[in-house]
Amino acid sequence: MDLTGSLDVQVLNALFALRDQSAVQILIWITELGSTITIGGLAVCAALLFAIRGRLTYLAGIIVSIAGSIVAVFLLKEIVHRARPPIDFQAYPETDFSFPSGHATMSLALYGFLAYVAWHTIPSKTLRIAAVLGLGVLIAAISFSRLYLGVHYLSDVAGGLIIGSFFVSLAIFTSERLWNEYVTFR
Repeated sequence: MDLTGSLDVQVLNALFALRDQSAVQILIWITELGSTITIGGLAVCAALLFAIRGRLTYLAGIIVSIAGSIVAVFLLKEIVHRARPPIDFQAYPETDFSFPSGHATMSLALYGFLAYVAWHTIPSKTLRIAAVLGLGVLIAAISFSRLYLGVHYLSDVAGGLIIGSFFVSLAIFTSERLWNEYVTFR
């Protein structure tokens, strides 16, 4: 077995051995904050808010981050066809392909971009730092929940975070590029 596969199995086994039913219930709730419905709903709300407030650079950024991540996750799941961990390890059954973790990808795509927006819009330094740290902890908690609940391997979550990071970076680049062009033409 290769190093990645071995580490994937070691993490899966270790977290399964530590699993506690009360923690499972809490982490199921946390994992829902990275579900397609939650991420999609929050992304639409944020996009509408950006549009209503005339923050078109942020609107473009969130579209790039979310749409790019959705397409990448869908394509990679279909190309890679990686099976999920065995059902005995899963706290609840998941049936689609495992790589990459859509929850990890989409959480980073949305909450990571919102952290960027918070950093640039919250006037209070203390609140700005708290918002960014809070969103970072949320991304980490959602990603960890996928491992603890036994529905993904470590490499699935790591891959998802890398993909999410790429699209957040692209979204930030897009927003800043549009902002610079807007300021130049103003």
